[in-house]
Amino acid sequence: MIVALLCALLQSPGELQAGFGAVDITPEIGASIPGGWRAVPGRGVLDPLYAVACVISDGTTPVALVGVDSIFIGKQTVKQARERIAKNTKIPAANILVAASHTHTGGPVLLCHGVPADPAYQERVASAIAKAVEDAWAALQPCEAGVGLGKEETISFNRRFLMKDGKEITHPGKPGTPHHSKIVRPAGPIDPDVGVLAVRTPAGKVIGVVVNFACHGTAVGGDLFSADYIGPLRKHLKAVYGEAAQVVFLNGACGDITQVDNQAPGNDFGPARSELMGGKLAAEAVRTIDRMSWMKTLSTAAATETVPVRIRPEPDVATERPAFGLGAGPEDLFAAERKKVAEQREKTPVVDCEVQGLRIGPLGIATNGSEYFVEYGLRIKEASPHKFTWFVELANEYIGYVCTAQAFVAGGYEPRTAETSYLAPDGGQKLLEGALRVLKRVAIKEILR
Repeated sequence: MIVALLCALLQSPGELQAGFGAVDITPEIGASIPGGWRAVPGRGVLDPLYAVACVISDGTTPVALVGVDSIFIGKQTVKQARERIAKNTKIPAANILVAASHTHTGGPVLLCHGVPADPAYQERVASAIAKAVEDAWAALQPCEAGVGLGKEETISFNRRFLMKDGKEITHPGKPGTPHHSKIVRPAGPIDPDVGVLAVRTPAGKVIGVVVNFACHGTAVGGDLFSADYIGPLRKHLKAVYGEAAQVVFLNGACGDITQVDNQAPGNDFGPARSELMGGKLAAEAVRTIDRMSWMKTLSTAAATETVPVRIRPEPDVATERPAFGLGAGPEDLFAAERKKVAEQREKTPVVDCEVQGLRIGPLGIATNGSEYFVEYGLRIKEASPHKFTWFVELANEYIGYVCTAQAFVAGGYEPRTAETSYLAPDGGQKLLEGALRVLKRVAIKEILR
């Protein structure tokens, strides 16, 4: 058995094949837009929403990367899609990554702050994910692939700040607002990496691009359905590579990262801000593609593991409540959600969290289903055994905010107990260690080759 395993690990990379597929998931007008404190009916469409898939195979181990224009993605939706894909293709369920873009102007795919999911829309999204992967599978063709790393440092900002009393506040306010003078500095970093995986035909025509970048999808706002800055990113890349080229977006660790610069005046919301962000990301992606080395062969691998994390104890409400900033209210909503977390704790005190690892040639990808703080994503990249490493959040399920231990004691919105934040303070470290384990597992094949 050991000899057989080593033979499998030592196999030569096979002929690279790749394909893309995309399915529209724009909700019907009037469907709820989750992402705020109350239900907002969508009154129109700014730009369409999609599930976009990239399938890559070395001839032995196909993997699928799926980006979904939604705020979250639920475990059951992913399970349903994976089962259909595994039945209709040769892609194992564990080799399929399904990640939400985190647009806050998407459809009702999962319960969020009291805004219920729509079962019919959940069914539609599951079907769309499966169809996108099936279409990508059917479109497999001999290709070349490139992996590169760009930088974009001007469109994302840490939204948490160290204040003069030593506490941390989420979105304390811009210049001229009552609490701005209390800001000392940002409480954490950003991640400026623009990870790019591009696929082209042997003749040199780019047929698809996968982009990994860490920032909340909160630029557009309002009551129009939109993919947020991912929409303009997609539009600008298609303008360069052709309308048939598909764009998969996978969000990085952005639990504490948004487009809002609390330290500068001006409006950071609206379609113009989204357009700016998407345009800058697209330009950096094109620059990165232009300097890529292209591979005609590579090897692929996949691994998953379950990381158990406890639900946190009942909080001290007065201590946990921020004095101001995001998460300082509404109190009725947080009271109702604390009760639901208590019921979940009583029923299932430990949550089994999925951590997935994939490798595509020199690129290692690690995932979990949380809104992960950027510090953890940076640590994973630094400790990874791969030449290029992406972290992808909101993947394959939704498990809420996962904050640093410092954030739990310093306060702010993200650690405040709710259905969007309920795991114990050690969850982030456990998921980090799990990510590095799966990255090591998928690296073994490349190391031994």
